[in-house]
Amino acid sequence: MKKEIEQYARDTLEGELTAGIDHFERVYSNAKKIAKKTSTDYDDQILHAACFLHDIDQHEPHAEKSAEVAETFLRKISFPEEKIAPVRKAIITHLPNGQPTTTEGILLHDADLLDFLGAIGITRLSIAAWDWFGATDMKEVIKTLKKYREVYNSLVLDESRKLASNKTIVMDMFIKQLEDELKV
Repeated sequence: MKKEIEQYARDTLEGELTAGIDHFERVYSNAKKIAKKTSTDYDDQILHAACFLHDIDQHEPHAEKSAEVAETFLRKISFPEEKIAPVRKAIITHLPNGQPTTTEGILLHDADLLDFLGAIGITRLSIAAWDWFGATDMKEVIKTLKKYREVYNSLVLDESRKLASNKTIVMDMFIKQLEDELKV
């Protein structure tokens, strides 16, 4: 079933630079890394599906729409019925302001936020500033970077904050350097 979910994500978001298959792979990898470092037990089938489907619909409100698309798709592939609601719940609460209460939801939430930080985050957000938010100049890109730099404060787990610490240093340095260069 993992291959079917990953192929569906790949096909659905082909060419998506900011929230496509490579993003899903990093989120899933980081979620498992967080779980391992915290000795957290989780249902891998739920976590995998949530990680690979959390941004499957790019229209707003994307968490709710992605949850709906995920539910329909998971039923189509005969995903265990009792695991569909936990996948939906994890997807709905993955946003920075989400309040995840399940293990898989917390892992997805924190792993997704980690992908907004560091060099990957800078790259994704520089594209997203234009693609998602319609930025027309570098000052708007900086504004987007600063806004998402604050996702650090929304991380739930201490281990996630540890993984984010170097990423935030890189991001802070980049923002400062970009601001200095724009003063020219």
